[in-house]
Amino acid sequence: MKNKKLLAIILLSLSFCLVSGVGYGEVMHQAAVVKASLMDVMLLEARVSYMMRNPDVFLDVDFYYDWTGAAVWKWPGNVDTKGKVCIWVQDNLRGGFSYKTGTALLDLFKGCLEIVYAFIEIEGVVTDLDTDIVAKFVSRGGISLGYFYQGKYHLWEE
Repeated sequence: MKNKKLLAIILLSLSFCLVSGVGYGEVMHQAAVVKASLMDVMLLEARVSYMMRNPDVFLDVDFYYDWTGAAVWKWPGNVDTKGKVCIWVQDNLRGGFSYKTGTALLDLFKGCLEIVYAFIEIEGVVTDLDTDIVAKFVSRGGISLGYFYQGKYHLWEE
């Protein structure tokens, strides 16, 4: 009886050693192949920092760096995004953009962009709001309301 218990313990111990070792040291090839630029990582960190520091009042914000000038989002014809950080700011469920028009709306855009810019002002990469940033402001329904380009805020209709 004693030998059977001892044999069961030894076999059980060996099986745990073998089972627990399966799968360790394996990396999914797909996860290793995907590469991100340092700029992409910095902008993602800035987005997460913005959301974490403003948990109750953050807007839906997205960033990307346009290396080539082939804009991902639709912009008015005169906007050149090549070599700039593009910011997309959407009013998410609060309706704050919807009730304002004209100068009041542009002032609201300015306040929003200054807060967001504080999180992406990365030393040596993004140094000037007026030359390094292009921003688009969108309503809750996805309607383009305005944009920021070369230091000026514009309503989309203009």
